[in-house]
Amino acid sequence: MPAGLGGAGYVAVVPEVTMGTYLDPSTAGAVFVPILDESLVYNEDKYYSPQIRQQVMVSEQKQSYYSVGGDITMEVDPNYLPYFLHASRHTITRTGAGAPYVYKYVPAVAGQATTGAGSTTRKTLSITVVRNGIGFGYAGCCVGSYEFTIEDGVLRVTFGIVGLSEATPSALGTPTWLAPKLYGADASSVFVDAAGTAPAFATASLDFNGFTFSADHNAEAQNRIRSDRAASYVSFGETESTYDSELDFVSKTEYDAYKASTKRATRLLSRNPGTANTLALANDGVQISINNTSYDSYEVALPGMGDLIMASITGRALGIAGGDAYAIEVKSDANIA
Repeated sequence: MPAGLGGAGYVAVVPEVTMGTYLDPSTAGAVFVPILDESLVYNEDKYYSPQIRQQVMVSEQKQSYYSVGGDITMEVDPNYLPYFLHASRHTITRTGAGAPYVYKYVPAVAGQATTGAGSTTRKTLSITVVRNGIGFGYAGCCVGSYEFTIEDGVLRVTFGIVGLSEATPSALGTPTWLAPKLYGADASSVFVDAAGTAPAFATASLDFNGFTFSADHNAEAQNRIRSDRAASYVSFGETESTYDSELDFVSKTEYDAYKASTKRATRLLSRNPGTANTLALANDGVQISINNTSYDSYEVALPGMGDLIMASITGRALGIAGGDAYAIEVKSDANIA
């Protein structure tokens, strides 16, 4: 078989019924996800025996514990985004009597089942990657980190995947593709306001040149003694959430807030192009609200003679009493119970 091109491959995800039990793309409910690239791999800590046998090199190797993981990068599309966010450490609520639904994801402590009206449960995913017509199955997958960024005017996201095991798919399914819903240069706005449990975010800033929001839940595959080499579960550590940007330097207001450690709030809104630029999500949209942040850095310098004077900023999300450090809201036709 000759080497194939990446464009001939595809990725499918299936929310698992039982954590770690692999479901292939022929399963009802499988979703074929258009991606930009992926790097999912099998990770094993092989054991090499240091027995002394009149040699100065190891003479035996045994299989040891393993897990799976890597990154998936894709353009943000509300048709697919909720499937991945359901597999991350969040408290999840869903509102709406029917499609489109509004899914809201806020930081959780344990990130297991959620409770309350309109709540829905965190899922693990079976992810299948078809490379040159050959299927690779990954089970018990969680999203341990994610990074949303605007690149070439388009909102993208990279998911850091941590999973339990690898399987060989018995069937690869028949891919079907929805019409894309992407957020380009006419879709996104950034807002800055005072920190609080419900910032107003009344007026969009016109000065931002790029925006990146990331959250890392420090997920790790955990192996325990049992008659199976695959990971037993995925643990989550401290949640670290930041945003980075560059903007036209036209005022010292935010610089002074940085020096005074004044807490701020920031929102990225990407909505269906052609709809009003309002805070309410339109026909479809993604809204990331970071309600309580502290500037880690706010740097301004004189560049070259013909260069614009810009500020480079980094902010860190902080917990807030009675509210959410951040919230990711997605309006989507996806129906995830």
